[in-house]
Amino acid sequence: MVKDTNWSTARRIEPLRFTVTRKGIWLGIGGLLLLGAWFSYQLIWRSGRSVEKLIPSDALLVLESAALQDTVPLRVLRTEMPLRQAPVFQEAVQRLEQFIYAAGDTAAVLKFLAGKPVYYSLHPVSLHTFEFIFYIPLRPLQDRTFLNDLKTPDPRSVRVLSHSYDQETITELRNLKNEVYGSYLLAGDYLIGSPSGILVENVIRQLHQPLALRRSLPFRLDTDHLASFSVRSEVLQTLVGSPETTGSLVRLFLPEVLNLQFRSSSSRTHLIGYATDKIGARQDVAGLFADQTPLRISSAGMIPQTTALLYHIGISDAARFGQQMATMLSSTSSPSLQERLDRIRQKAGDVYQHISRDVVLCRLESPAAENRQILLLKATDLKKLSDGFQRTAYMAGAGPPLTLKTFLGHRTLLLNVPELPASLFSSLFTGFGQSWVTQHNDYLVVANSEEAMQDYLQQLERGAVWSADRNKETLLNLTLRPANFTAFVLVNHAGSAALPAGWPAGWRNLLAHPESSLNNLENMVYQASYGNEQILSTLVLGRTTRRASDKVLNRLLLTKKFVLNMPLTASPMLVSNTADGQMTIWAQDQTNQLALLTTDGEKLEQGRTDGPVRSNMLPVDYLNNGRLQYLFMTDRTLYVADPGYQSITLRPIPLPAGLNPTFLTLPRGSRRRNLVALAAHQDGSIYAFDRQTSRFLRIFTPVRREPLLLPFQVISSPGGMEVLGLQASGLLNRWVEPGRQAPHFPARLDSGFVSPALEPGPASGIRLITEQGELLRLNDKGLIASRSQLYRPVRSGSFRLCPDGTQTGYILLRTSDTEVAVLDQQGQQRFEIRGLKPGLNPIHYHHLGAGVDLISVKSGRFTTLYTLDGDVVGDRAIPSDFPVALQFNAVTNQLYVVSGTDKTVQLFSIRMR
Repeated sequence: MVKDTNWSTARRIEPLRFTVTRKGIWLGIGGLLLLGAWFSYQLIWRSGRSVEKLIPSDALLVLESAALQDTVPLRVLRTEMPLRQAPVFQEAVQRLEQFIYAAGDTAAVLKFLAGKPVYYSLHPVSLHTFEFIFYIPLRPLQDRTFLNDLKTPDPRSVRVLSHSYDQETITELRNLKNEVYGSYLLAGDYLIGSPSGILVENVIRQLHQPLALRRSLPFRLDTDHLASFSVRSEVLQTLVGSPETTGSLVRLFLPEVLNLQFRSSSSRTHLIGYATDKIGARQDVAGLFADQTPLRISSAGMIPQTTALLYHIGISDAARFGQQMATMLSSTSSPSLQERLDRIRQKAGDVYQHISRDVVLCRLESPAAENRQILLLKATDLKKLSDGFQRTAYMAGAGPPLTLKTFLGHRTLLLNVPELPASLFSSLFTGFGQSWVTQHNDYLVVANSEEAMQDYLQQLERGAVWSADRNKETLLNLTLRPANFTAFVLVNHAGSAALPAGWPAGWRNLLAHPESSLNNLENMVYQASYGNEQILSTLVLGRTTRRASDKVLNRLLLTKKFVLNMPLTASPMLVSNTADGQMTIWAQDQTNQLALLTTDGEKLEQGRTDGPVRSNMLPVDYLNNGRLQYLFMTDRTLYVADPGYQSITLRPIPLPAGLNPTFLTLPRGSRRRNLVALAAHQDGSIYAFDRQTSRFLRIFTPVRREPLLLPFQVISSPGGMEVLGLQASGLLNRWVEPGRQAPHFPARLDSGFVSPALEPGPASGIRLITEQGELLRLNDKGLIASRSQLYRPVRSGSFRLCPDGTQTGYILLRTSDTEVAVLDQQGQQRFEIRGLKPGLNPIHYHHLGAGVDLISVKSGRFTTLYTLDGDVVGDRAIPSDFPVALQFNAVTNQLYVVSGTDKTVQLFSIRMR
């Protein structure tokens, strides 16, 4: 019985053992498959790593090029726009060359890099620093010699350090001064390097993530391929502005990811990148331009040469565009904007349907924070468009008082309603606190201030527009392509890079250095056309002027010399702008004879004045004849000079007793159309010149009879004209029309002053500095918001604030008999000038446009020009017995200097770039 039982138990257990063994076999097979897959990944996937797998995921942008590393002849650098001079591209290749040339000689490096598509990625290293990683593909056989030299460089010039990180070896190259050339890693078929060892470690972390997703880079290589460039929308958002201004809407026009392919083009002066990206979340823009044919910019004759920023919207079907724009604007979540849209909804259609082709916003060059904008609307019927725009303004709340003025033959009307263009064309057109409207040819012109309108009309009169510049016309008609949306940026022409203040510190540190790539750039254009599924983009980078050769760059060249019969008594006056190519100079000799000097070499004697000219020269439309007249003062008389063909007609007007003859300025923002100039009285009053009665009127009177510190500042505000004037004892006046002090003014400050107060920009506060160097900022109630004592050296010296000619920007100065220290607006010293002639040393701050800001310092019989960084402009000092007059021509990059010495007037030119 027992035997049978045991046998039967054994029989029951046997099937169970067989079942467990079968499961083990299947588990083993599964394990072998997984192990095989892992080894396959290690042997195949990781050994043949793509660049996408190597790039860390925090890359801000990725670019690739086989041509970027090529050497470029000097002639090409001057006449064309090579890839290695473009922003970001230049910084990337500089990092590569700093490292790679430390490892081998020039011939070996060029052979190593020849024809290789090198990838570069930009990454944040710290909160305020960005750095590149470069990825160089390797050819095991051809590159063996170079790699050996890289591993064992010349010990007499290069130190080699290495360390292990996560089972990978990182090698660092340094010079004998212990300065880092860069670190590198050999990973499979790539040499990976970077100036930052931390970024190389990030690459290793990326390598050792087995399940990391690859970033897809849709770069295409073809015969015309120069480079590829990929950047995400969140990176672009940091560079296009803040949401409070136009940034949020500019982002709406950009694709979510911009993948550019730079290819060869017929335009050698500009690089052109093309992209085709998915429409993604930009359906609102696609709807806005549905059935709108992309168009070229046709308004070259209306765009001023001082345009620093331009937005263009091309419209082929105005009525449909208006419907789509109204739909897009109605989706806003802003209650205030929604309220405005509801008010103008009935009349907005009258504006849209009469627009033809172009809606152009021009932001003019302006110092400090002043925002000067011009909106150009090309009309099919100008009268109906103008009437519709005005009716829309009244529906939006524009009301009395109406201000109607005439300037250079144009009737200008003030529509005092905020953000009217933004209510019609989206927040891309913000910045119009009020709208000054006029008509010219087939265009309705809208300016955001009277000063902006007058500046624009003066440029139209001189012909200083894009159509007068052959290079700009070539850019518009040949280089740029038809598009729905175009954004143009004029990069500064100065000798040092000037980046927008709103840019993040990382971008500023990357691009703002002495040899910045921005110095090579003038024009930056983004264009886009929108379809149902794709955005076709174009990025244009380049310059319209040739770079100067070393033989003329920064050289002071004598352009014209005029010899008078008698010595000069005042500074020569530069009348016409250099943009029209025909400059006119007025000079006055000791007999008070006024002479007209032209660049053609003519010297024509005109009328006499009753004394030497004491004031600046002020252009005004005094006669309402569509031309500019010029006002200036002697000790006893105001002269109105009307220039004609090779002649000057002088009209004398007696000055009131006690009027200061040294300073004239425009009554910006005044509601009284007959006031054309302002001057200060010795008792501290402000007088205005009325052209209707041809006499001066007292309009503002101070509490204390004491002279104002000149220049006083005129501020245009929505309520009219305001004047800010400081007296030496510390009484700060702020007058508003029609003749009263602003609330909380005059403000009494217990300090002594030798320079004026200034309000450099809206909502920035009033700035002033005491003679002893206490820097003050006052709020709009005249109360001290902040104060700081600036550094005072052992030697005696006084502080003063030095505004530029437009009185919207300023520098700080610390002066003594023989020294001048130039300070920035926070009081930090920029540079110092020593060894000046003892006595009076006139110092002037010149904001000339296109990023050119200069300081002129006269010492003895010579004047020296400096940049704000302390670099001398011109290779020698300028002979001058009087302060010099300066103008900058942005078309030719020429700085013109007019100086007077004894019986001679000289016109100099300096090629800035």
